[in-house]
Amino acid sequence: MGTIFFDLDGTLLNTQAGIGESIQAALSQLGGSIAEPAELKTCFGPPIRESFARLLDTDDDQLIESAVTHFREHYLQKGIYRYQLYPGIKTLLLQLASSGKTLRVLTVKPQPQAEWLLQHAQLSHLFASIHGSLLDGSRSDKTLHLESLLQDHQPDQQHWMIGDRASDIHAAKSCEVNSVAVTWGYGEIDELQQANSDYLIHSPEQLIPLLT
Repeated sequence: MGTIFFDLDGTLLNTQAGIGESIQAALSQLGGSIAEPAELKTCFGPPIRESFARLLDTDDDQLIESAVTHFREHYLQKGIYRYQLYPGIKTLLLQLASSGKTLRVLTVKPQPQAEWLLQHAQLSHLFASIHGSLLDGSRSDKTLHLESLLQDHQPDQQHWMIGDRASDIHAAKSCEVNSVAVTWGYGEIDELQQANSDYLIHSPEQLIPLLT
């Protein structure tokens, strides 16, 4: 029996509001101008250090780490509470779990934050494990992280990766697992189509016939 890996932000939970306001707060703390909506939109999905390097137009590691520190201070105090569970997700997960499927989360969000969010949303008990990045930014490469997780699984098992950004699909294709792109998250439809996923779906209900 294979494993179904779910991305978190933009796939299970809409965390955009809290992340966005925390990025703006960090930029303000550093004395910079706030990000325009189009700039901010590109920050939902990639590792946060990559986003700040782009927003600040810098490769100064010290400045980027300072931005990450300010971001986390705001996010953990306020932003983390500003999320919504996507409609239909809990029903989907309950149905998959009750049918005996092995569900796991694979996210670039730091693991402690991912664990807290899923527990707060009353979803954590439905997953066999939750895999996030480390606070120092390591394990932020989703392809490498998925590859390492699959090393413990039988090669003849059928695995799935479900996510809302091209990085999710690229990780799946690189690791030769089934890929499902979802359109209710942060990724633009053009991005998802160009990523060439095995499946492109528009609602959680469409996953049921694929996975059961």
